[in-house]
Amino acid sequence: MMTQESVSPKAKLTSRLSVYLAVALGACVVAAFARTLAGIGGSWLDESTNMEHGPFVPIIVAYMIWLKRDQLRLIPKMPSRWGIAMVGGAGLLSILSGLAQWTWVNRMAFLISFVGCIVAIYGFRMVGEIAYPLCTLVLMIAPPTFVIERITVELQLLASRLGEISLEFFGFSVLREGNVLEMVGEKLAVAEACSGIKSLMALIFLASVYNYFFVSRNSVRLFIFGAVVPVAILCNGARILATGVVGQYDRELAHGMLHATFGYMSLALGATLLILFHRVLVRICFGGLHGV
Repeated sequence: MMTQESVSPKAKLTSRLSVYLAVALGACVVAAFARTLAGIGGSWLDESTNMEHGPFVPIIVAYMIWLKRDQLRLIPKMPSRWGIAMVGGAGLLSILSGLAQWTWVNRMAFLISFVGCIVAIYGFRMVGEIAYPLCTLVLMIAPPTFVIERITVELQLLASRLGEISLEFFGFSVLREGNVLEMVGEKLAVAEACSGIKSLMALIFLASVYNYFFVSRNSVRLFIFGAVVPVAILCNGARILATGVVGQYDRELAHGMLHATFGYMSLALGATLLILFHRVLVRICFGGLHGV
């Protein structure tokens, strides 16, 4: 029978080897995807990608995983060769997507290789335990350009219609031509930056974080994610309404600093509405139970 003294050094050696393997494999992946990582970071600073929330994603994900450190220590290490296959497949996908100039696919290949490293060192059970944080990492990658362009156009037209209806409801005379609202002495153009796509992207991230920390039921999480789109549209409509009303009294003020301020206010309003929606949903469907 082996004593504690004979087992302990072996366990320590195994633990150290695992750490060295993790560092070595991680360094190889980072080196292989260095250009891809630089592109991801660059997209966070590019206003056209609507990824201002991007820098916060890996920080929040790291915090999510750190909070589960005690549970993760209890998971036995079960390295799988499938992890090496995932890393290799991701490398091949990166090469092919680079040749085809599929930027989004190339960046997703990095995430696949990252998950493959975890599988290769710790096993699939570890991936299952941190699945939600790993899925949240997708939000640090800008969606494909054609998807953003299509959504932006639809949001522009929808925001224009909503702005027209809201302004007319409050007694203002409005003539809409496409995404342009003509008022007395004022012309509002709902440009791409005012379509609400930035608020939508940011609210998706905020909903993801809120769901992880404050919502336990997956069904409720789906409802909250589903509410993001109408909430973003509603808040952007309120922003256009406020801009139009202020523009009737002070045109320079409406198109100056106050215009950007309305954008941040609409995002804060959207986050507040999502929280209220959660509270109402819990009260109606679950009788006000905590932790739902």
